[in-house]
Amino acid sequence: MNIGIVALLILVAVIAIGFFRKLNVGVLAMAAAVILGYVSGDYTTKEIVAGYSSSLFITLFGLTLLFGIITTNGCLEQVMRRLINVFGKMVWMVPVILFLSAWCVSALAGGFAGLAFICGITIPVIHATGYDPLMLMIIGNAGAQAGRYTRVSPDGNIVLNLLAKQEIDGGLMSLTINMTIAMFIIASLAFVFFRGYRTKKTGTVRLEIEPLSPKQWVALGGLVVMIICIMALGLDSGLVALTVSVCLIAAGVIDEKTAFHSVPWNTIIMVTGVGVLMNMVITSGGIEILTKVIAAFTNSVTASGASCMTAGVMSWFSSTLGVVVTLTPTVGELVEEIGGSLTQIGLLSAMLIGSSSACFSPASSVGGLIISSIAGDPILRDEFDNEKAFATMFLWSVAMVAVSSLLALAGIYNIFH
Repeated sequence: MNIGIVALLILVAVIAIGFFRKLNVGVLAMAAAVILGYVSGDYTTKEIVAGYSSSLFITLFGLTLLFGIITTNGCLEQVMRRLINVFGKMVWMVPVILFLSAWCVSALAGGFAGLAFICGITIPVIHATGYDPLMLMIIGNAGAQAGRYTRVSPDGNIVLNLLAKQEIDGGLMSLTINMTIAMFIIASLAFVFFRGYRTKKTGTVRLEIEPLSPKQWVALGGLVVMIICIMALGLDSGLVALTVSVCLIAAGVIDEKTAFHSVPWNTIIMVTGVGVLMNMVITSGGIEILTKVIAAFTNSVTASGASCMTAGVMSWFSSTLGVVVTLTPTVGELVEEIGGSLTQIGLLSAMLIGSSSACFSPASSVGGLIISSIAGDPILRDEFDNEKAFATMFLWSVAMVAVSSLLALAGIYNIFH
């Protein structure tokens, strides 16, 4: 059998085993790559190890370390709480502020940070406004999904790294615009579906805030320095973030043990580990085989919609980042194979929006955390039906994947490229 086909089948098996056995896909992928490389005799040790991206590791480690420090420090949450309180008397603005706040946090710190932020801050907002808990959680997390792929965020740098290997330059601005449009539509549909316009208002929203401590001011200063170095000076995001992190630790903003404990090592291992097996899939011709199969069943009109739906289905059985790492390498060849009006960023947008739309499933980290956050609140749990919420979130996830796919078929994601 063709080694490229074998590599593809092993990749699928690794993702399936990781999902059903709840194991880290990155570790499985590295072990599978070693076995495939040595058993086939087509790869030397050096060639196997070459699939591990040290630059991606530094980028993810530096950015997640910095934002772990800032998140643990609490400075960013205090700033966002103040922002929400500014609009406290305009209760109707709360869903908008939640969407924008989550967008900003995610744009800086990535999707997981945005998810954690919104789940933590939304509960007191629900108490103050009387809005439907699922509605506010969906709207907030839609904002987090919308802003996660920027040049500053860890998620955006993963995409940049994967695009660079295909000699595709940039495109994150257009991707972010497309993500924001799609997630804003999803948030708007949630507002209508859960009848946010009929929600009983209970008065002014007022979240508890505390004065920023000297350590929090220093942490915010470090964040500003990093953004200036990356956006204005064009310096490497990972190296800058790592340097700022070391300076903050040395300044006593946070102790070293706590800082390193905040790093999502599982995610870093997953992304970089899958890269080892993915490198074999690419070099063995597996991606070329996959793109030809997809191209045989699609054309320039249907490719975006089909890719969006495929990414959504994959995301139900994998993580969003797992889908990103698996499908993004196909973008360049698929566009070249199909041609027509299909664009690289348009196709990439369809894939990532599809996977993000599926994340509201209760079987995923986003949907699961939404339900557990609401059910864990002592005030909300008495009126919260877990079984009904589980079914609602799953059906919502299916519906939003369908909506995102229809938007892709309509060519919405090709407007900005």
